[in-house]
Amino acid sequence: MKTLAYTCLLILSTCVTKAQNNTSENGKAIFEHKCQRCHGSDGTKGLFGAKNLQISRLENTELVSVISKGRRGMPRWERKLSSTEIESVATYIKSLRK
Repeated sequence: MKTLAYTCLLILSTCVTKAQNNTSENGKAIFEHKCQRCHGSDGTKGLFGAKNLQISRLENTELVSVISKGRRGMPRWERKLSSTEIESVATYIKSLRK
C-alpha cells in the first residue's frame, strides 16, 4: 500500500512539475513576443521607461495587475492575453529575478 501511495505521489509531482515548466515556457514565449522590446531579453533594458524586472519585487497579484492594466507607458494586455497567459508571463518575470 505504501508503494502505491509513493508511486501516486511521484506521478503527481511529475505532472505538477511539467505543468509549471509549460507555464514558464509559455510565459517566456509571450514575454519575448510582447515585452522584450522594452524590457529586454533579460528584463533590464528599460526602453521607454520600462522597469528593470530583475530587481522588481512585486508580488504575483501585483504583477498580474500591472500586466493586465498597464502602467504609465506600458500597454494593457487584459484584452489581448487570457488570464492564463498573463499568469504565465508573471511566472516567467519572477524567474528573471536575481
